[in-house]
Amino acid sequence: MWDLLFILAMVLFGTTIWKLRQQSEFAKTMIEQHCKKLELQLLSVARSHFNYKLGNEFLQASFVFEFSSDGENSYQGKMTLNGLARPRFELPAYRLVDDQDTFY
Repeated sequence: MWDLLFILAMVLFGTTIWKLRQQSEFAKTMIEQHCKKLELQLLSVARSHFNYKLGNEFLQASFVFEFSSDGENSYQGKMTLNGLARPRFELPAYRLVDDQDTFY
């Protein structure tokens, strides 16, 4: 009986790790697409925390990412993700540079 419980626990543990990895890869892709759409340079992505919840979207996670708008300054944004759906981005105000020749 204990062997069955141990196998079940290992399967649940493995499934959770697999889902966390899947969510991380999805989040990185979404952040890359968002930065590309806003014409920002993505510097780094990291998971800040996660939480379990009952239901289809049982993993809630937050990711922080660093980006640059002008190549000199870096800013930190946040993305919240429920399962593999509904990404919510929070970006701070950042400097926009249209043309280098406009600054004297």
